[in-house]
Amino acid sequence: MELRQIVESLEADGVTLVEGVLSDRECQDALEGIAWAMETQTGPLPLQRQRTYEYFRDHPIFVELVEHPLVIDVAEACLGPSYHLICAEITRNERENHYLEVVKNIHQDHCFFPDDLDHQLDMQTRMYGFTAQWVILDIPLEMGPTEFIVGSHNTGKQYTNEEAPSLISFRNHFPKGSVVLYDHRVWHRGTDNRTQTPRDLIQNCYARHAVDKVQIRTPQSDGADIYIPCSELLETGSDTLRRLLSQG
Repeated sequence: MELRQIVESLEADGVTLVEGVLSDRECQDALEGIAWAMETQTGPLPLQRQRTYEYFRDHPIFVELVEHPLVIDVAEACLGPSYHLICAEITRNERENHYLEVVKNIHQDHCFFPDDLDHQLDMQTRMYGFTAQWVILDIPLEMGPTEFIVGSHNTGKQYTNEEAPSLISFRNHFPKGSVVLYDHRVWHRGTDNRTQTPRDLIQNCYARHAVDKVQIRTPQSDGADIYIPCSELLETGSDTLRRLLSQG
């Protein structure tokens, strides 16, 4: 798909899948990085890790995906010249063990919505942020792909779990090497993994600066969560990476 097609699909449907973006080697590097992170690092949930760019010394693939040229092109086309990174995470769904049960309810990503009321009103007419969900192993229906209600970002409607099954109309198989791009306003839900293979995903989220760095904050001893820039990456990373990690 050309950039124009990707952007048009994303604007019309709220979600699009681009195949053949990653090589087999990149997918393997990502799987090895997730296995390493799940074994050696901690996160807010047992099957979730955040701020994955901090693993750059051991597994540079995480930074490579954060600043992947295709995603940056989409961000600039959809969000304009001023945007940043607000989430960089990995999640794992095991058989009958979803990393976060609540996301199996149909929902929008309100955690990535701006707090200011004027911006919330503006969000009704244009995108404020999107997720790049990297598919690093084949995810068939039985492995638990994310389900989407196509076009629901433009309806202004609230959806329920009872309505969702008849409205889900996106792909039910995500091929290895793809990236799923979706607007944070589109209604979606997680599903169960019914296989013996863990469903591992890398998810990086980008947004206009009106949205805070929601899920790359660091918990403090006093209970506060604050964003602590990675000084080494700010000094040595690419111009793109430094812009993504900056606070605007």
